[in-house]
Amino acid sequence: MMDPAPHASSPAPSPRAPHRSRAERRAAALRGESAATAALNVLGQKWVMRIVRVLGERTQRFCELQDALGGANSATLSQRLKLLEDEGLVDRTIVSEVPPWVEYSLTTKGSDLRRAIVGIDRWADRWAVDQ
Repeated sequence: MMDPAPHASSPAPSPRAPHRSRAERRAAALRGESAATAALNVLGQKWVMRIVRVLGERTQRFCELQDALGGANSATLSQRLKLLEDEGLVDRTIVSEVPPWVEYSLTTKGSDLRRAIVGIDRWADRWAVDQ
């Protein structure tokens, strides 16, 4: 006896995807993102691009940097500087322990990023809609 031929219009049964936790899905998405997307995730955080611009002008102490930024919250500025240090964009140099004196400057990687930001600034000046 012959089996009836499958109908072309009947859908093939699809196997269910295994259940993954939110953390597993997030980790998989992060592994799949491009380097540009990962960089933009850092650059998109508040104060980051401004910090890179200001530090590109000269090495600065924390309070000088805070003043140059025009009022960044101390805790937020500390977090962003730590992030930029972890990313290899900013150097933190302890000049004196008594009194505590720390200076921040851009690394070579940070200076390279600053050049890219200057290009983005030029693009925005040319193409941004007047607000």
